[in-house]
Amino acid sequence: MKTAVEVPGDKELERRKNATKIWGFRFYRSPTEIFADPSHSRTAGIRLVVNRLEGSGERAQAVLTGEVEDVSCGLVISSIGYKSLPIDPSVPFDSRRAIVPNSVGRVHQAAGLYCSGWLKTGPTGVIATTMNNSFDTARSLLEDVDSGTLDISTSKPGSQIVSMLLEERGVKPVTFSDWEKIDSLEMRKGEACGKPREKLLTVEEMLKVARTGPKQQAESSRTKNNE
Repeated sequence: MKTAVEVPGDKELERRKNATKIWGFRFYRSPTEIFADPSHSRTAGIRLVVNRLEGSGERAQAVLTGEVEDVSCGLVISSIGYKSLPIDPSVPFDSRRAIVPNSVGRVHQAAGLYCSGWLKTGPTGVIATTMNNSFDTARSLLEDVDSGTLDISTSKPGSQIVSMLLEERGVKPVTFSDWEKIDSLEMRKGEACGKPREKLLTVEEMLKVARTGPKQQAESSRTKNNE
């Protein structure tokens, strides 16, 4: 973001002048239509509507201005995006902002319940931002334990109930040791082609590795190497 908005110096301007290809950001734009070439066999362009921001901070919203821009292009890559969804009617949920209403991670009107991540803030920030807001939630929880606000005197089943529920539904979770199998295989595959890791690309592949024992994994790797 900083690179996108800062004014380029003389050296950078010269580099851009001599570049064979350039790229850049266009802020406050929303795609509304993709144009095909006359043969309808490939992309020819995209129409963007210009937005303006109304409000400030977390309440800022993009509002359409009615102004449009048509950009010629031969490739369009979609971004999936993110939006939280309510999963239990007993947990408060702000449908407009798609978050669980909270104060520093403490869920409103639900004593003893905490939230973190984008469920807490919406899809904003980078990995470090999400880490820090998780630390804030953890601090809130510890403060409540120390002050006695959070009652920890009674024993609660916790993960045991979750495990029983998954078993009843026929769902086999991926444990940390299962993930370690996936991690190990990806690193071995990467090492074979000079990379830090070679990612498994589908959930089906990952689950197959997670459910496979170490001996079967070794035999599978030897078979592929021989091929």
